[in-house]
Amino acid sequence: MIYLDYQATTPLDDEVADLVDNAGRRFWANPSSPHMAGMRSQEAIEGARRKMVRILGCRPRELFFTSGATEANNWAISMVKASQEHHIITTAIEHKSMLDACRAFQRGGGDLTVLPVDNKGFVNPTEVKRAIKPTTRLVSVMAANNEIGSVQPITDIASVTGEAGVPLHSDATQAIGYLIEDITQYPADLVSFSSHKLYGPKGIGALYISDKFQTSNKGVPSLLHGGGQEGGKRPGTQNLPAIVGFAKALELSRAALTDERSRVKQLKSMFLDLLLSHHPDIMTNSPQELCLPNCLNIRIPGLDAGELMSAVPHVAISAGSACNSNDQQPSHVLMAIGLSAAEARSSLRIGFGRTTTPEETRDAALAISAAVSLMKAS
Repeated sequence: MIYLDYQATTPLDDEVADLVDNAGRRFWANPSSPHMAGMRSQEAIEGARRKMVRILGCRPRELFFTSGATEANNWAISMVKASQEHHIITTAIEHKSMLDACRAFQRGGGDLTVLPVDNKGFVNPTEVKRAIKPTTRLVSVMAANNEIGSVQPITDIASVTGEAGVPLHSDATQAIGYLIEDITQYPADLVSFSSHKLYGPKGIGALYISDKFQTSNKGVPSLLHGGGQEGGKRPGTQNLPAIVGFAKALELSRAALTDERSRVKQLKSMFLDLLLSHHPDIMTNSPQELCLPNCLNIRIPGLDAGELMSAVPHVAISAGSACNSNDQQPSHVLMAIGLSAAEARSSLRIGFGRTTTPEETRDAALAISAAVSLMKAS
């Protein structure tokens, strides 16, 4: 199999897998237990947290572990009480976890604005400014889109929200491995991200909550109720092996950041050039500039993406977000950038990653190209 679906998930790094297995065997005691074994487990968690905050540039009290970015996104939205006196702004191409959390907020009586994007998936900071009301309590704009790769102008948006005194949340799940280095220099008050997009284990993520946000809101509203874990804000026995793996995955990602960013960008360019040399009518839904270096979304006029994927079963690609894989509706992201339902259904997402080789890239492009030729001829 040639795996080209890195926006959906990444394979678990071997070094991370070994560390996760070792942590599960070594630190099996409950981290909240007062005895020596429990204290060793707690120290393993806090050691992982310290490692992550050193890499990210933030403070331990600003980083909260969650079950993933979906939970982190829901937590961010839950910090605004649903009522007509409270307004949230987001965009039409956010991840399903964010849009569904925002719609739940709206169903509960909250005021919601969903901003449109242009034909390459960018939100206009001016539109954000126009949408802000005296009752606006949160603006949420993702760092980079998981389907087409658009990297949002967060700095400009943050200038708008900062001037208005409104907190900014950003889902950085796709960006944390390629774009964001020092999270304190990324101008958002709350940032969600997860491990399994960094070659780490599934079931673990984090929400960065800045000291500034915590101070202005007189603390952090609890996500759950129960024990005292995560400062009492996200109780429940922590997934220690996954947390340790998360920290290692982030460390390895940072060590290879510059070289890997350049390498996958070259693979993406090589793949697209090969496809276009055989089928010049193929169109790109992803922007050329301000795009995730490893994400490519293409449209093949007149062909069904599902049928094409079935024709190349040894190439792992997708027709949209993995979270919507069982949904028969066309991608909300592609519809938001102006595509028709038929155009959305003729679109494919290809993602490149750490284990992708130039040979695999070439073979995948040629296999897809051959399948397209057969489908056009039939």
